[in-house]
Amino acid sequence: MKRHIRGLGANKDPRDPNLPDEQNLELETKIIPKPNSHLLIPLSVGGAILLGGAAFLFVNSSTIDLICRQAGNCQTFKDASVKAQDSMKKAEDGLKSAKSLPELLTISKSIDEAKSSLANVSDNATDLVPSIGEQRTKVAELDKKIGVLLVVEQNADKSLKEAIANIVSADQLNRDRQGATETPDNAKNRLNKPKAIYVEAQVLLQSIPDNSFAVTSKKEKLKQVTDKIKDLDGKIGAIAALDPCVINPDSCKPVDPCVANPAACAAPPVSPPDAPVESGYDNPPPPPQSSGKRPLFGPGSSGY
Repeated sequence: MKRHIRGLGANKDPRDPNLPDEQNLELETKIIPKPNSHLLIPLSVGGAILLGGAAFLFVNSSTIDLICRQAGNCQTFKDASVKAQDSMKKAEDGLKSAKSLPELLTISKSIDEAKSSLANVSDNATDLVPSIGEQRTKVAELDKKIGVLLVVEQNADKSLKEAIANIVSADQLNRDRQGATETPDNAKNRLNKPKAIYVEAQVLLQSIPDNSFAVTSKKEKLKQVTDKIKDLDGKIGAIAALDPCVINPDSCKPVDPCVANPAACAAPPVSPPDAPVESGYDNPPPPPQSSGKRPLFGPGSSGY
């Protein structure tokens, strides 16, 4: 049997000197070591401090935010300012290289992001370079500029698409008649329908500004539609040469001589009737006629 000598202050040996070594070994394996109380104290204090700080921030977050905003030096202001400046930089670079309407829409989205970021910054924010006022002025100028460009390009894009649709529609009507021979009047009506649609497309194309992104397409389509109008005018002119009454029906109406010279067709004036003789008879007798001989007796006789 072995004896174990322990120094002063050592832990009590759990082994029993009266037991065999095998039983003492079994006892040693069942013993659970006690935690060191000296290490638990600092951990407990640190955890309490962290929990207390989190609780303080949670309970007083509104007060802290209010103080921060009044002082104007919140970190959120600086973060929002940096984000807004990045968005404005993207918009400025985009405006220098934009070549299409979709690119302008992307630039507009960047400006909206900058405006949204600056909306979260207080008016009295400090330590911002440039200042909050300068940043808001700059984003307002960019917003106005992109707004004008968008209106121009959206109208140009709309006019171009409508003009192309009109050209396609007119092309479907602008076909030579097949089969039976057309009368001049039918031919004129058939050709005037696509011409009217081509003219509408021409007006739309002419309304597109020359400084818009659609100017290249405008020139191409405008030349195309102008040539088609000239071609139809030539066909309609040929019909007029064959039958001028188709183009100007009034020129083929018979001329009334009374319309050209009203005086020649005027009726002669009618004289008023004589006034009737008043008498006691409806049909007065005719006056006596003289025979040229004197009566035998009475006035005008020979004196006997």
